[in-house]
Amino acid sequence: MLTVQKEHIISLRYTMKDDQGVLLEDRMSGRPVEFLYGSGDILPELESNLSGMAPGDVANLSFSTELGSSLVSYFFEVVVEGVRKATDNEIANGRPEGLKENKDCGPGCDCW
Repeated sequence: MLTVQKEHIISLRYTMKDDQGVLLEDRMSGRPVEFLYGSGDILPELESNLSGMAPGDVANLSFSTELGSSLVSYFFEVVVEGVRKATDNEIANGRPEGLKENKDCGPGCDCW
């Protein structure tokens, strides 16, 4: 079974809350989020906690990170939907095939 590691495409669903329990983002329904592990497209603290997880794994993660001059805490419920080896093209482009940059992305957008 493949696990989350460098040069793999990861599909996941998640919820993100702040330290007050306010829901900041809910990606549990709809299309899963896909990214190239190690590309830096997601929060580094979240990415490092996903290492070694396999499809079907569920985790409750929390960490704090500096945002400007403040320390901000985040709480995630994460479900790994899928893991697959990235193609050479995906590795070279730093993202899954089919995802395109959208600089006008708004709420609910599936851009990277």
